[in-house]
Amino acid sequence: MELKEKLSLHPFLFGIFPIIFIFAINIQEIRFIEIVPLVAVILVITFILLIFTSIIFKNKKSGSFVISIGIILFFSYGHLYSLVESNVELRHIFLVGVFAGLFILSIYYFSKTKRDLKNATKILNAIAVTLIAISLFNIVSENIQGNYNLDFVNFNQENGYKDTTFSIGDKPDVYYIILDAYAGAEILDEYFGFKNQEFVSFLEEKGFYVVKNSQANYPTTTLSLSSSLNMEHIECKNNSQSCKNVGPYYESIQNNKVMKKFNSEGYKIVNFYSGAYPTTYFKDASNLCGKFSNIINSELTITVLGKSLLYPIYVKLFEDERREMILCVFSELENVQHNYDKPIFVLAHLIIPHHPYIFGPNGESVSPEKLEIGWEGLENDKEGYLNQVKFVNKKIKQVVTNIIDESEISPIIIIQGDHGLKTKIEDYNNPSDKVLRERFSILNAYHLPNQNESVYQNITPVNSFRIVINELFNEENELLSDSSYWLNSGPPSNLKEVTSILSEE
Repeated sequence: MELKEKLSLHPFLFGIFPIIFIFAINIQEIRFIEIVPLVAVILVITFILLIFTSIIFKNKKSGSFVISIGIILFFSYGHLYSLVESNVELRHIFLVGVFAGLFILSIYYFSKTKRDLKNATKILNAIAVTLIAISLFNIVSENIQGNYNLDFVNFNQENGYKDTTFSIGDKPDVYYIILDAYAGAEILDEYFGFKNQEFVSFLEEKGFYVVKNSQANYPTTTLSLSSSLNMEHIECKNNSQSCKNVGPYYESIQNNKVMKKFNSEGYKIVNFYSGAYPTTYFKDASNLCGKFSNIINSELTITVLGKSLLYPIYVKLFEDERREMILCVFSELENVQHNYDKPIFVLAHLIIPHHPYIFGPNGESVSPEKLEIGWEGLENDKEGYLNQVKFVNKKIKQVVTNIIDESEISPIIIIQGDHGLKTKIEDYNNPSDKVLRERFSILNAYHLPNQNESVYQNITPVNSFRIVINELFNEENELLSDSSYWLNSGPPSNLKEVTSILSEE
């Protein structure tokens, strides 16, 4: 019998469906490029299993059905467990036993059946194709435009900016350190009863201006970084639903004005691997700590396996590499200035104190409940978040001290949270004032040469680099309104200004 007669289509389709489905519902967190290698691995494994079962089962189609059932059971476990566990207490050993029993029954049935299975195969193929088609439609409807790369210009090339007229060696290094979900001192005190004054005082002693009661411009990472790195407020173009389409904002981060400006002025652009698209990788930058950027530690792989039969143990498979990635950034960040012979612009987006909570207050290893970035676990683990704040404080003290002490020219350093706490929200279209305060409150600190003349009390991230560029390159960019906007979940999905609410508080 020819090989093509031994193989069936549905095992391959059911094998790749979980990947496409997870990507479709997590478009804002996962890169499109991560699909390709994972799909390839699944297809190879499925092909090997089909060859194996074609040898064991007399009825070749029976082996295909056993594989499809096994794939469905394997990838549906985590989804079912989460659904059932939210209503009743459930032990993994019980549910794993049920799944194992169902798989054994399928092996027994298909090893004994004398049915032809041709019609059943057609039906199963049709179901698999339909499921994939629905997910693909959702992906296309989100207008995914691929992976965007920063279009760097050559030094002194015609690029829309004025020609450089200074000696590049006289300019300071510039560091933009984003601590994901790092809330302001006021909210840390209110929500956790934790006073962060010791850390704030340290920064002030090092010459930082720490903005009190600082607010983010937007409540999500994508909108916040798109705004701060392009020094502009976000607009919902074309229609109100466009704000939900993150593709253009990914593109705007990858092609941001700040990096282009510093590149045009002769700076070397350095980016640290964040593990979160779109700040993971910039095509023409020096991307450090990027050895973790692979299929094994991708957000898609973590999420797919986190919903599979490996749900009880998947955290153990990835947590060490996630810790090593963050430790690598802290370690390299304090010494990166010594690696280049001209000024550097450094972007370091660290997914911390944001969950997953993998560090104790002194850097000790902690096993989190889940690893997916999209999981909002603050309500169940306030201690985990607070411990990571304490750990970040220790590491930032070390980083800042080394950068400042070892710099020949006083560096420019901006340390910001992209947004505040990710607390539970009952109604996204009508958030309470308390939720708004928690989500918009951020750490916002500036180490600038003439900050007493430029930084002001209510400055928000949208104006951070307008001030830096004005001071560093003698430009006159006008400051924008320091407004904050909430993104409704829709419909309509539009931006609603909440500045007055935050100001009153």
